Amino acid sequence: MEYVNLNGQLVRDADAKIHISDLGLRRGYGAFEFFRVLRGVPVFIEDHLDRFENSSRAIDLEVPYSRAELEGFVRELIRANNLHNAGIQLVLTGGYSEDIFTPGHPNLIIAPIALREYPPALYRQGVKVITHRHEREIPEAKTTAYLTAVKLGPRMKAEGAAEVIYHDGKWVTEGARSSLGFVKDGVLVTAKDGVLPGITRIHALRLAQQLMPVEHRAFTLDELYTADEAFITSSTRGVMPVTRIDDRPVGNGQVGPKVSALVKAFQAHVEEYVARQAAVDSR
Repeated sequence: MEYVNLNGQLVRDADAKIHISDLGLRRGYGAFEFFRVLRGVPVFIEDHLDRFENSSRAIDLEVPYSRAELEGFVRELIRANNLHNAGIQLVLTGGYSEDIFTPGHPNLIIAPIALREYPPALYRQGVKVITHRHEREIPEAKTTAYLTAVKLGPRMKAEGAAEVIYHDGKWVTEGARSSLGFVKDGVLVTAKDGVLPGITRIHALRLAQQLMPVEHRAFTLDELYTADEAFITSSTRGVMPVTRIDDRPVGNGQVGPKVSALVKAFQAHVEEYVARQAAVDSR
């Protein structure tokens, strides 16, 4: 990727720099957002910018640009890099700090990220997830505090897992980089409180309401282990079936009919969104 946006200015990737006093580096103090670009269209950008502003507000950072300016920066970056299929990350840091503790004027970074495509077979066969006891600080905000998730990367790889699911010893919340849902007796269950409002999750649950009853409530690790079907959602994965949790199969160990239908409905929903937005952008 040749260009990034740093504090509202388009600059070459190799020339983009921030000072070492930035609290994003020194204290891990920052909010971020991530979304996909498909065929040049930033997918669900309006929802992602909503969450970016909400996350920043939740940690007392003020986004120093208007919504129109943010969207303009994103679209300029897509054009400058001729992005077709990629990811874009926005990061708002605590800014430069003389005492390395007190926030200064926030720094805004908008950068494209190359994405890998998940093999279609995973959506037919499902993936394994593992569980880990951990509670995220300010779970409703998408912050840069990913220490636990990064640390667990080698364990995930060693165990052949696609994701790690957090719990507090009893109650399950979400994945390190995804939202979580499961189906039991034909009802879809997903956490109500103490989780990040996943954008893919929001869209998927709207679609799911046309396929099955949906319950937003707290649920236990034991309930998750006895699910008939399960899935995770994220911007990069879409709706991805889960067929194994730790060393236990989910249901019969195969992708079930409810989740399979939701996978297809979400994929069609994204295609419709991209086609509609592409038509608007071409006018």
